[in-house]
Amino acid sequence: MNAENDIHFLDHNEASLLVNSIPDLKHKVLILLMLDAGLRVSEAVSLQFGNFDFKNQILCVKSLKKRKASKDFANRKIPLSPRLFLCLADYSKEFTTIDSLTYLFPSPDNKRTHISRDAPYKYLKRLSFSHLNIQNLHPHALRHSFATSLVATGSNMTEIADLLGHQNLNTSRIYTHIPKERLQKAIAKAANRNGDRNSFFLNFFGFLFSKQPPVVHIPNQSKALIVGRTSELANISELLSKDVNVILFGQYGTGKRLILDSIKTDKKILTLDDTASIKKSLIYILLFLYKNDKEQVKTLLFGNIEQDKIETKLSRQSVGYLCGCIKSTVQPKEYILKIRQFDDITKQSLKVIDQLKDTFVILTCATEISITKAPFFGNFEKVEVKNLNRLQSFELIHKLSAELTIGNHYEMYRNHIWDQTGGNPRAIIDMVERYKREPFLVTETIRAVTHSGVIRELDCSYALVILIASLAVMRYMTSELDNPGLRMIGGAAMILLILTRAFVSRTKRTVI
Repeated sequence: MNAENDIHFLDHNEASLLVNSIPDLKHKVLILLMLDAGLRVSEAVSLQFGNFDFKNQILCVKSLKKRKASKDFANRKIPLSPRLFLCLADYSKEFTTIDSLTYLFPSPDNKRTHISRDAPYKYLKRLSFSHLNIQNLHPHALRHSFATSLVATGSNMTEIADLLGHQNLNTSRIYTHIPKERLQKAIAKAANRNGDRNSFFLNFFGFLFSKQPPVVHIPNQSKALIVGRTSELANISELLSKDVNVILFGQYGTGKRLILDSIKTDKKILTLDDTASIKKSLIYILLFLYKNDKEQVKTLLFGNIEQDKIETKLSRQSVGYLCGCIKSTVQPKEYILKIRQFDDITKQSLKVIDQLKDTFVILTCATEISITKAPFFGNFEKVEVKNLNRLQSFELIHKLSAELTIGNHYEMYRNHIWDQTGGNPRAIIDMVERYKREPFLVTETIRAVTHSGVIRELDCSYALVILIASLAVMRYMTSELDNPGLRMIGGAAMILLILTRAFVSRTKRTVI
């Protein structure tokens, strides 16, 4: 029998089930040291607080293996996972005094020593027999889980050996084929716990093992958030290469700013984030230019004085002077001026940017542009950013659903998100992040999560006018109906009808 066939490890759901079932912080820290840091049981029980660099979130482990080893392998540094670091922080509150020699797991009988290596075995055995349905649950299975997760995420053998404290790379190589031959089987076992159950208790702890279709395990692709925007990106890049000003517009959540930040162009880009404090923004643009490729201009204007003194000098100048400095510092259309949000721009900022419009190629975005600002965009190319279509939405959902292990509910999961969001990328991201907070995704859980952020607002102004006009007609119906009370109601409605035009014009937003 091959040695690797005897390797037992926990899949993602089993590991989460184990950690979430431990109420005691001391036991949770002990388990996470083996599960998230790959420590041997003897290394975990003998740790002292001096082994931790909490500032840099590093664990330094001195190997207790009784064999000859180089210093590098005898002492290894392991990054602390976020959940292990937070558990350690909470667990440390249970100690009255802590120094570098304080044992993390002191013996109940003698605080000067640590618990025995048998304690973790006994605790895991009690957990396994009490309510967990995890086969071969023992301390070394946790270490194997750490190692297989490193292999599955693409770590090389040298990195794995360093983290595990293996002096011989061949010792680490026993894990290399596990994701290929057994990891999918381990993942498939999760489906038996993720399927629909007769009760929440059975669903959570997974006592039933009815056969389910293979699960859909989605690898981590969280960085790939630009989906379905190929044509927009190409169009914008082409326009910018021709020195054409561009504005992206579309409803909230369509990813306009994400597109802005993903534009690839040969031109140099200046970003204007703060349009409220336009003078300060102009100063920072000048300081950036003077510090980078326009340093010679700074020398000519100010000599060799320090940057902070230049900032002081510029802060005393007017906005018009600063605009003139910028125009004399750069060549026309040499830079792209990227303005991330144009919706709430002030009148003063609009006038300033109008002065710079011929100096820079301007790239910006907005949800809505009022009709009063429309003349500014006369020489802009308008690019509309719409919601994603169904296929594009499914692609984004797939890429965002990192580390979600979903049973035979995957089709329902993505269709439900599509129905709730209508393809709005921001809403899709919100829903997927909400699902990631659930330990298991079952039918009830999927249907319970909803999103209302992209429901269109209805313009009720026309209905309001019709209602008031109908009431005004009552004034002329009094003689027919012989009801004097209608005259007062109709008169009040007529007054409201006269004021309606001014009221509607103030509340209605006219957009381009």
